[in-house]
Amino acid sequence: MIQRRTSSILLLFMLTNYTNSLTNKAAPLRKELPNKILLAYTTNKCQDDMTKVTEAIQAGVNVLIWSFASFVPKEEEDSSATSSSSCNSDSRVQLKAELDVSKYKRYREELRHMGYPHVVHLLAFGGWNGPHVASGYSGKELYDAFQAFNMQQSENDDNVETFLGPLFDGVDWDLEGHDDIQSPTNEFTKECLDQVGELSRLMKEDGFIVSMAPPESYLDITSPKFSRRVNLTYPEPWHKEFQYHGWNVYAYILAKWNSSIDFVFLQFYESYSHAAYQTSQLGQSRQEFLIDYCDRLVKNQESMYVQFEDDPSVQLPNQSIPFPLSKLVFGFANGWALNDDLGEKTIFFPSSSIQKAYKKLALIGKEPRGVGFWVVEEEGSHGIHYAKELSSILNHEELRMVAKES
Repeated sequence: MIQRRTSSILLLFMLTNYTNSLTNKAAPLRKELPNKILLAYTTNKCQDDMTKVTEAIQAGVNVLIWSFASFVPKEEEDSSATSSSSCNSDSRVQLKAELDVSKYKRYREELRHMGYPHVVHLLAFGGWNGPHVASGYSGKELYDAFQAFNMQQSENDDNVETFLGPLFDGVDWDLEGHDDIQSPTNEFTKECLDQVGELSRLMKEDGFIVSMAPPESYLDITSPKFSRRVNLTYPEPWHKEFQYHGWNVYAYILAKWNSSIDFVFLQFYESYSHAAYQTSQLGQSRQEFLIDYCDRLVKNQESMYVQFEDDPSVQLPNQSIPFPLSKLVFGFANGWALNDDLGEKTIFFPSSSIQKAYKKLALIGKEPRGVGFWVVEEEGSHGIHYAKELSSILNHEELRMVAKES
């Protein structure tokens, strides 16, 4: 009797382990962010040569953000060969991305075989002139649409060795304005901001990574002003004809869903930014600008004060918002910022300036979570190879020793 009972228990244990192994294969563990982030955006749709993307990863990029996707009503499904979309049969909304999913999955599998399974892959929404979140859908509906896309099976998956995990490890919010000054996307609706926040919360609760990439003026630690409009001007007496700045619109998301945002890629290369003004007009060095930026955050207890009552519709009191250095990723433009037609519009940070700033900040414990750039496809332009140069900065032997001692 005891022997039969023991055999039954053993059989049950073996069946349970087998079932768990199948479950684990179907639902892999979520990835974690690296301690030091080296981020790069790509516009590759897996329909082009992947050489530059691969080289960036080999150089040290550990967070790769694929641009761009959008949510669209189900009835607007595009049958184009260059567009991938997926939704549940009873859903009202779907996620659409110009991505060859089959080739993307094969590429992810290639990266695994090459020894880069740790790289975090995020899917970006928005972009300049891009759409905001489609109106009329709850955060839950949007999350279900993301999951339907993220877990889809592409053609011939059963016939080739292919990537088994979810397509992406999370999302990146890069919603911006539009060239047309009268465009509706030059004002963020409260609904859109709430959709972003609620979707971020649901994704974070399910173990996904969530980031956002505001242009400098959309999350401006030097100003308390708040507006949902992004067709405004900066206070500096410089290029007042440029009417595409914002007043801390992304601060609303941090105020309400701070714990759901893993990091912030801050675009210092926004057109006619504070960074560009202070370096080109006031003579401040680029390294000192970066050092002063972190110093300001630390002096404010790693927070920023925002006057939300400037816009009563958002129903938030004026308040200080946590913005810790552990969430800050310096955002730079690589070689394209040196194009002759840009002039002083877009600031370029030489890697030597970034290195001097990062080293000084690291030695005093004020360094950001990481650094990153837009965009992989411009690597090599004007002789700039940011992936390799920034990786060298983050992984410098002297800085590794400081981190080890602390």
